Amino acid sequence: MPRLFGLCGQAQGIAARLALQAARGELLSAEALSAGGRAVALEAIGEHLWRLLLDWPPMLAGVARQDEFVSWRKRLRAVADQTMATALGVELLAWLERETLTFADPVLSTVGALLPWRGAAAWAREIIDEAFALRPQVAGQPAETGALARRADDPGVAALLAAGDRVAARLAARYADLRFLARALIEPHLLASWLDAAPVAERVGLARVETARGLLLHLIQINDGRVGRYVIVAPTEWNFHPQGAFAREITGVHAASRDQAECIGRRLALALDPCVAYEVIVKDA
Repeated sequence: MPRLFGLCGQAQGIAARLALQAARGELLSAEALSAGGRAVALEAIGEHLWRLLLDWPPMLAGVARQDEFVSWRKRLRAVADQTMATALGVELLAWLERETLTFADPVLSTVGALLPWRGAAAWAREIIDEAFALRPQVAGQPAETGALARRADDPGVAALLAAGDRVAARLAARYADLRFLARALIEPHLLASWLDAAPVAERVGLARVETARGLLLHLIQINDGRVGRYVIVAPTEWNFHPQGAFAREITGVHAASRDQAECIGRRLALALDPCVAYEVIVKDA
């Protein structure tokens, strides 16, 4: 799995292992979950820093902070035990105290559904198949996953949401998510709710892992010792659902020029952060 997925490879690999264990009826060890949680946290921190240091500054007429990002990435990859994780968490919290990246969002939008926090056992009661993976819904409607869904209760994020500044709220939610992840490196038990797995039926297992971009689900069915079916539900399919967050917020937006329309589309796409390469194309109606 990590070789197949250039982004969130650790999360993909951990989800695959957890789903396989659930399908086999194996108990998930505390040690494995703890190690998996730390790997997921380190990867998510790296993904958030990539966006905040490399992608967002040029989007806001700034300069990418390449050297700073490379330095953080080296330190993240060097973490080999809990002592190193704790030290990095303390360092990251101190850095976040000095960091801020805000902008005036010209596009206001109404509140859309945010994906509720649910464990693997709850997701196992849903029909997770190929059709669901392409256009996932909860309670009959698409919902947004990611940092905003996780951190909507953060005071700064909540204030921006109340004002309708959803792109700015997503940026603030990344910082809130980073603060949580930094604390989780210091207190690993905080990550217990970020990954789990549950049996769906005989020889069918489902894993749930939170990533920087949002909810990741893996479902595996074993037939006679072989993989009979495999379904992956990625965050992108939630946020870029045909009636999802991107489509809802971009539709009807007023733009004074083609350049402004493209800028609005690029900011919204970056805020929702798809798992694949993308481009924004403006076509006249």
